[in-house]
Amino acid sequence: MATKKSKDTPTIKKSKIGFDDVVGHKQIKERLKGIIKIIKNPEMLERFDTAIPKGLLLYGPVSVGKSMLAKAFAKEAALSYMEISGSKLFELDHIKDVYEIASKNAPCVVILEDIDVKGIMQGAITNVSFADIAKVLESTDERVFTVATAESLDEIDPVLTSSQKLDFLLEVSELDKDARRFFIEKIMQKPHDTKIDVERIVRYIAGMSALELERVGRMAALSVVEQDKELITEEILIEQINIIKYGHKVEKKMIENLEKELKMTAYHEAAHAVLSVLLLPQIKIEQVTIAPRSKMLGFVSYNDDDQLSNISKESLYHDICVLLAGRVAKVKKMGSEHMDSGAQNDLSQASLQIYAAITTLGMDKELGYININAIGTLDNYFLEQQIEKRFLHWIHVAKQDTEKLVDAHWGKIETLALKLIEQEIVESDELSKIIGESEIVHKIPDSL
Repeated sequence: MATKKSKDTPTIKKSKIGFDDVVGHKQIKERLKGIIKIIKNPEMLERFDTAIPKGLLLYGPVSVGKSMLAKAFAKEAALSYMEISGSKLFELDHIKDVYEIASKNAPCVVILEDIDVKGIMQGAITNVSFADIAKVLESTDERVFTVATAESLDEIDPVLTSSQKLDFLLEVSELDKDARRFFIEKIMQKPHDTKIDVERIVRYIAGMSALELERVGRMAALSVVEQDKELITEEILIEQINIIKYGHKVEKKMIENLEKELKMTAYHEAAHAVLSVLLLPQIKIEQVTIAPRSKMLGFVSYNDDDQLSNISKESLYHDICVLLAGRVAKVKKMGSEHMDSGAQNDLSQASLQIYAAITTLGMDKELGYININAIGTLDNYFLEQQIEKRFLHWIHVAKQDTEKLVDAHWGKIETLALKLIEQEIVESDELSKIIGESEIVHKIPDSL
């Protein structure tokens, strides 16, 4: 780590924001309140013969409020804070100066912002020196509490998260509904159509960051002026959301054989949507569209709040069938001679999921409960032939099963495809009317 003396004099600050100023993240704020209770009442740990914790790490996607939570932590703890960020994280002398001042003013909080930042040292891209920071934390006053932020826990050297360094590891996930609603309500402070369905917009923006949501509001306002309109409408908001998620609309005249492309895309996306509703009903669809965009010709937009982190074998297999359904439907409608590259991403995801099911998730009937990643010391050819055989079997069986499902529900797929060709987009309510309320029971083939 560089040791050049920083010219900037580190300063002590008082935070003006508390937990009430940070929208969403209810569970994280409760955890932080518990940590504040511990550091403000160290005598509570004496009977456990446990040292006072010296720090915590907030990690998660960009622009979800980690820095605000860190500063709110300082205010809620009624402590001053100092912060180190950017290039200063590579200056050991500056870091030592900050902790020396913090120790003299203890109790105090030091915020290390984005410690997974990369820098160029002697012509090479390098990380912050976690070992040097760990040594500083070891030697500093125990009443100085460190709050670090990072995008990924994997990028942080365990030396910094060992005991008596950053003891608490808290994941700050994507913006929850309350946080997303806050951003939409900010947009609603601008001139807008009172008929806008706020809850619908909140669902649409699942998975988007704070920066993206601020951009939605700004671009919606600019779009109103550009189009000589008076108010922000629901249509304008959804278009701005789709631009950020899926890219700008492509001029139809730029697409060769437009009519054929739209027709093929309609059947492709319709098959995805119908099988998804029938096989994965717990994951809600917001819209299906074939309006061509810069990132894709068509898409099915899901509600990210419904995504599952722990997936069963049945759900994984059903997802594979949904992924294969687009290609299968195209072939059924147009014939195999018209097969194109439109299913490339679907096939990639399906292949990865099948390989994971067999090699790391222990879901294959023949190979059983194995995880190849856990036995990496063996040669690269271990179980190679067996894995290849089972992989090809899964693909073959899933393809055959998907063909049967597409045949069985072709009426719904064709109805949805024709509706997409007619109007380019089908929203969730209309989709429900087309597919109906019927539920199907679909078991995994015995050979898997």
